[in-house]
Amino acid sequence: MKADQLIRRIEIRDKSGKVVGTKDVVTYPGLLSKAHDEGLVRIRTHLVQAPTEENGMTAIVKAVVDTGKGRFDGIGDASPENVNSFIVPHLIRMAETRAKARALRDAVNIGVASFEEFAGDAVEEEYSRDQRSPNARPTRPRVVTTAVARESAKEASVVPGLMSESQRRYLFRLLAAQGLIAQAAHVRLHELLEVESLKDATKAKATELIDRILNGFKVGEPGGRAQQ
Repeated sequence: MKADQLIRRIEIRDKSGKVVGTKDVVTYPGLLSKAHDEGLVRIRTHLVQAPTEENGMTAIVKAVVDTGKGRFDGIGDASPENVNSFIVPHLIRMAETRAKARALRDAVNIGVASFEEFAGDAVEEEYSRDQRSPNARPTRPRVVTTAVARESAKEASVVPGLMSESQRRYLFRLLAAQGLIAQAAHVRLHELLEVESLKDATKAKATELIDRILNGFKVGEPGGRAQQ
């Protein structure tokens, strides 16, 4: 996979939703796919700091990536200050994803920041026609399960009520990062959330799906089976 095929352009928005700029980013699934193409050996993660009230609920994770070219590491952090509100129950997992993305960027020589390093409320995916071929198909990198990811499942909590608009937008961005956009993403999201209308999707179901995707879950194609 070429470096320019990994890059996506996002809009940077302020708290009021006004676009204040754009930035090129790389996605974690794309980084993982490229790393496998270049001989990824293993990814290890270590929880450096668990989120507590004393440290401002900041999770810090260190990732170590081994490839045929050597060993690369990265540090990732996540707190209520730099993630979407609905990601707060999954701070360890987000910190781990960011750490792995940073280590993978060094391993595959990509100097662009990853999409996952930005707070979701501040960005909006913008896929231009010249960035994607009409016949392009999403890559399907192998899922890497780590000890921190398994441990962070303890953070999951059932959130009452219906899926929020922020959750809905974030899910569409996550699906777009895997190559599903427009109607294809809409159809697949109905299937994954098991609802006839997205208005009927619950916060708990949306939170669970976001959590799985952030951990490397591949959503698959509309009408098809997802990769486990």
